[in-house]
Amino acid sequence: MKTDVYFAKKDGMLLIAYQNHKKQNVFLQVVYADSAPQIRAQLICDSNYNIEKVIQNAYEYPILKKENMEIGVKYKHIWKPLMQNSIEKELDFTVPDAYRAKRDLGILVQKLQELLLFVEPSKEGLKAYSHKARELLFLACSDLECSLKKYNFGKNDSMKDYVKLTEYIDLTRYKLSLVGYTNPYKCCPFENWNSKEPSKSIDWYDAYNKLKHNRDKNFHLATLENCINAIAANIILFAVRYSPRYLYEKDDVCSNLIKSSLDYRIENSMDFYIPIIEGKRSYSGAFSVPCNFHNGQIVENTYDIAEVLPFIEKEL
Repeated sequence: MKTDVYFAKKDGMLLIAYQNHKKQNVFLQVVYADSAPQIRAQLICDSNYNIEKVIQNAYEYPILKKENMEIGVKYKHIWKPLMQNSIEKELDFTVPDAYRAKRDLGILVQKLQELLLFVEPSKEGLKAYSHKARELLFLACSDLECSLKKYNFGKNDSMKDYVKLTEYIDLTRYKLSLVGYTNPYKCCPFENWNSKEPSKSIDWYDAYNKLKHNRDKNFHLATLENCINAIAANIILFAVRYSPRYLYEKDDVCSNLIKSSLDYRIENSMDFYIPIIEGKRSYSGAFSVPCNFHNGQIVENTYDIAEVLPFIEKEL
């Protein structure tokens, strides 16, 4: 459904508000909005309250923007923040599929850790190049192409096809940093990816191509930095396909290996799936307790049950 969606922000906390199909006002408080967005709390009330006034007077959040947009809609096989429930069903994958892909990631991270035993990721060390780094860069970029190929864009054989993924998700905010270093290297591997130069706009992938076609001339591009970016890109694509939950909320060998090596963040993004949430009242909530705000504002007629409706899927 299409509706006006309000975005408001204060002290790193994001508030998203809209009116659902039942004419109920829905307010979603999003924590870690600047790093790893997720819904912390929701308030659902009757539509006799003005959304803008509740945001400004009760929550006391300045409104960033109001946008008429579709809510309750997702793209096939693409995870975004605020998709929180029924991940396997919503993204249409099996747990064995996710763990198989995770093991592939674990191999890349393990090889990166081996490389870091010999080269420090300092400003100078990031530019260090070697045959081991070239092997890892080739493996990481090959795995990346396999992941992108699963989306079946165009002829599905080059980056000019794969870059179409950026029409459906903003990858420029996905960042990773090395864990365990005083000045951890932070990267955003898809930051400059664009359709005008789909291969050259990504430095580390361009390095892989140049090495592939002329190793002798371009051997100096087989750097530690390019390896880190290529592996980070693989982690991002895993999170997009299977959700970050399968990397950072699981307790298994592969997840622990990845968590101990690379920290995953989505920074300053406004690219969310906004779920349709429907309010209901249980018998005990028939005469629901008012929501009292710290500044004395009161919202009556709240709903004590919040039901998240399944997303409607759009093909890519």
